[in-house]
Amino acid sequence: MKEYNYYLFDFDGTLCDTTEGIFNSIIYSLDCYGIKETDREKLRYFVGPPLFESYKTLYNVSDDDAQWLIAKYRERYRVKAAEESELYEGIKNLLKELKSRGKKIAIASSKPLVFVEEISKFHNIDMFYDFISAEDFKSNHSSKKDLINACLDFFNKPEKSEVIMVGDRFYDIDGAKGAGVDSAGAVYGFGTEEELTKAGATYILNTPEDLLY
Repeated sequence: MKEYNYYLFDFDGTLCDTTEGIFNSIIYSLDCYGIKETDREKLRYFVGPPLFESYKTLYNVSDDDAQWLIAKYRERYRVKAAEESELYEGIKNLLKELKSRGKKIAIASSKPLVFVEEISKFHNIDMFYDFISAEDFKSNHSSKKDLINACLDFFNKPEKSEVIMVGDRFYDIDGAKGAGVDSAGAVYGFGTEEELTKAGATYILNTPEDLLY
């Protein structure tokens, strides 16, 4: 595949498998709300899109209740986030190789910044990033396009042909298209090849290392 100078990565489902912490915290929040969720497969939808959007879409709750559920989710997740996560095989080598080639690396994630930083530090990959574009606790539903554009602004608006967004869900691919950059769909994460191809991914990655060839 083409070599780029700027590599933007989604976090959950792309660099790190955070499903144990995410799923357990969603179940906790729903339990507090009075919903007993037993279908963990259904919760896969939460990996990628903003929590606000996912709660509203899957459980048809009001905006205020979605915010309440997010607060309960974070009540548990802030304690368990790092220990209930693991890097995908090959991620650390991929980031190390990209940096050795002089590439710029950024994160564009709907996850709150504090959690991206904490989990990245826990797994010793934080030193590879040049910038992190993520949510703060006051905002819960920034678009992926906005998060990507924040990265482009940080890098002083490079030529878009030099930039690629890597993610595992349609949300990442849609955001890349909206920002006018190429995209790579990571099928080793949560999205299927069908989902990512339909969304219009420029490339499909079966493993993280595919990004290097």
